[in-house]
Amino acid sequence: MTRTFSRFSLAIHRAGALICMVLLLSGLGLAQKAVTARATIPFNFWAKGYEFQAGDYVFDNVLPGSATIHREGTNSSIGVSIVLYAVPGEKENPRVIFVRRDGKYCLVELWGVQDRHVVTAEFEHRGEPSEQQWQVPLTIVESHDE
Repeated sequence: MTRTFSRFSLAIHRAGALICMVLLLSGLGLAQKAVTARATIPFNFWAKGYEFQAGDYVFDNVLPGSATIHREGTNSSIGVSIVLYAVPGEKENPRVIFVRRDGKYCLVELWGVQDRHVVTAEFEHRGEPSEQQWQVPLTIVESHDE
């Protein structure tokens, strides 16, 4: 009985160590590029149910799976869930994409130099061209690997 328990205990420890190694090594491949960018938005817009006034904004994606929107000159910011949906074959100009719905501009996508993110709530409409689409260029302020 003791010998069987020892083998069982050893097997559990080995399995645990193997799982830890797999998680550690898989995390190395998921390193994210943290980007801070600025844009001047010439109209009021909506994101995550909140209205933002026209003005200068900072978009930051330091946390994986989210972007922070911060109006310059204020202390408040809001986090928006985003999902990577495309990696274009060539570099693109960074931009923020809005779609006009019911008379309101809604934030739908953030395009970086080498990737495209869609606001999670808009995932089913990702990449769809629209006549009511407005693109605002982003200026990259800071970019580094996390």
